[in-house]
Amino acid sequence: MGTVSRPRVLLVDLDGTLYRSSKLFQDVRDRINDYITGVLGVPAEESNDVSGRLYRQYGLTVVGLMAEGYGVELDGWHKAVHGTLDYAELLPKNPPLKDLLDSLDMPKYIFTNADRIHAEVCLDHIGIRDCFVDIIAFDDIVEHVKKETGATGPELMKSVFCKPDARAFEYAMKRANAEAGSTMFLDDSTANIKGAKEVGLQTVLVGSKDLCEGADYAVENFLHLKDAAPSLWQ
Repeated sequence: MGTVSRPRVLLVDLDGTLYRSSKLFQDVRDRINDYITGVLGVPAEESNDVSGRLYRQYGLTVVGLMAEGYGVELDGWHKAVHGTLDYAELLPKNPPLKDLLDSLDMPKYIFTNADRIHAEVCLDHIGIRDCFVDIIAFDDIVEHVKKETGATGPELMKSVFCKPDARAFEYAMKRANAEAGSTMFLDDSTANIKGAKEVGLQTVLVGSKDLCEGADYAVENFLHLKDAAPSLWQ
C-alpha cells in the first residue's frame, strides 16, 4: 500500500458495510426468489440460477430482469423485496457506530446499489441517518440516465449502471462535488473496491482483515476503522 492522503469526502456503502445481518440478507434473497417465481412465473427450481446470472451480468438482479423484458416495475420490485422486511427486529440502534461516524469531520455520503427508501429506513433504525450529507442510491442513477437518454422501460435499464461500473463512481463524485484523489470509498464488495481504485479513489475493504485488489486498507468491522486508518482523524 502506498501513501494515502487524508480524504476530503467519504463515500460509504450501506448493506454489509455499516451493518451485517445474515437474517436480513437471507430474507432479501428469499423475497427476490419469491418475486421471480410468484410474479414472473419462473419455476422455483430455476429462480436462484436466474437471479445469480442476472446479478453477475448486470450488477443488480432487477436491472437484468428489466433489461431482458421480464416486465418488472421498479417501485413494485422494491416494495416486494424490501417493503416487508422487519427492520426494527433486524437492525438495532448502534451508538458506537454513530459516535465513530460523528468523529469523522469530512462530509460523508451513502453510496448504495439499493433503493433510497431501503437506505433511509436502514439508517433510521441504526440511528445514523444524520451522520450523512445525502444518500446516492440506485434510483438516483436510474433518474439520471432517464434524463440523459430519454429512454424508458427495458431500453432504459440497458443503459443504467451501478457499482462497480466506473460511471457509477463518476456520478457519485459529481453528486458529492468531489475529486477521485481526495475521496475515500468504503465497501464490503471486492469487485466494488477494485472498480473504485480503477477510477482513482482511496479505498477501504470492510468485512475482511486481508487486502484485496485495489484496497488501501482492510477492516473486519467498520468500528475498527480508526485502528486501520488513524490518519482519517489527523
